[in-house]
Amino acid sequence: MSSYHDTVVKVLVLMVYTNSKTFHVYKFVGGKPIKPKLGNFPDMTVEQARAEATKMLGDISKGEPVVSRRILKPTGALTLAELFDRYIEEYAQHHCTTWAETQKNFRRYFDIWLSAPIDTITRNEVQQHMNFLGRTRGHHTANRSYDDLRAVYSWGTKYGVFFGANPCTNITKFKTRARERFIRPDEFENFLEALRGEKNVPFRDYVYLSLFTGARQTNVLSMRWDQIDFDLGLWHIPITKNKESQTIPLTDLALKVLNDRYDKRKKKTDEWVFPSTCATGHVVEPKTAWRKFMKRTGLQDLRMHDLRRTLGSYMAMNNQSLQIIGKVLGHKSPTATQIYSRLSFDPLKQSMEAAQASMARSVEILPAEMTKKKPNRKLKRVK
Repeated sequence: MSSYHDTVVKVLVLMVYTNSKTFHVYKFVGGKPIKPKLGNFPDMTVEQARAEATKMLGDISKGEPVVSRRILKPTGALTLAELFDRYIEEYAQHHCTTWAETQKNFRRYFDIWLSAPIDTITRNEVQQHMNFLGRTRGHHTANRSYDDLRAVYSWGTKYGVFFGANPCTNITKFKTRARERFIRPDEFENFLEALRGEKNVPFRDYVYLSLFTGARQTNVLSMRWDQIDFDLGLWHIPITKNKESQTIPLTDLALKVLNDRYDKRKKKTDEWVFPSTCATGHVVEPKTAWRKFMKRTGLQDLRMHDLRRTLGSYMAMNNQSLQIIGKVLGHKSPTATQIYSRLSFDPLKQSMEAAQASMARSVEILPAEMTKKKPNRKLKRVK
């Protein structure tokens, strides 16, 4: 084997073997030499190799993980994008309530590999990329993204789409602590004042219902009118993150919000409580609205998921049992969340009412137009 360095792009090297010639980038990164492959000559021209080498140098300067380009000599295997699309269409859309969010995040965090054949991505590259995401996006995002990638490869293996070694095995994940943030008593006045004045009504109502029900974000955003029993004051969720159904009692405050939304529907045929023109038919994740809202509240490090934790925290502060809290929040446990639990909804609702009363204290929670008494809407009862 012999090698030849380019005179124009100094890090570009042509490696000449007995039966092949390949372009590589040869550079020291972090004190160690690397030589990722760019492509084969003559499939890749010198001009193309120079362009790819220059792009890779730019990636290195930004701190991005170095990966072989793999764009010119396909192996016949599916690309990562093709495998992921099949995973979404054939599995996730039917079994995962968060598939739309997964789809968006996967393409955002694994864009460097979408055109790569699935049998060319290595375990070392997965670890490098996870470390990069941990530095730039945070440990939680890195771990969650890795879980998504592993799920895609595992599905491909299970259903005979992928036959190679799973590059997601034996990857070191980041250690993370369980988040404990919730809206503290001294923060509620600013929070509720900003919420009452929120002009984005769908977003405002989403925040109210998240706070009043303690339900997961995806379940609130995908809430349908036929899941609501206004007569009994119940919300039946067909499937949650735990792959189980859940019935949540609706407090008076939650019912006021729902009644108001029902009265003000733009289309009487809307099936979603939070309709949207996107592919899912409902609002997916109002990140921009949340960022603007947080600026108005002045609160620090508060996330949308913390609304769910807030209800549980105030229930705990009102001396409610862990069993009751777990039942309301839909936590999976052998004692509190079995499908046929005989626990009455009455103590659950009383506990939630008490928690919401302590949130408000002397501050009004809802806007004035919602405080007028309205008759509960009677829709078909859930079975």
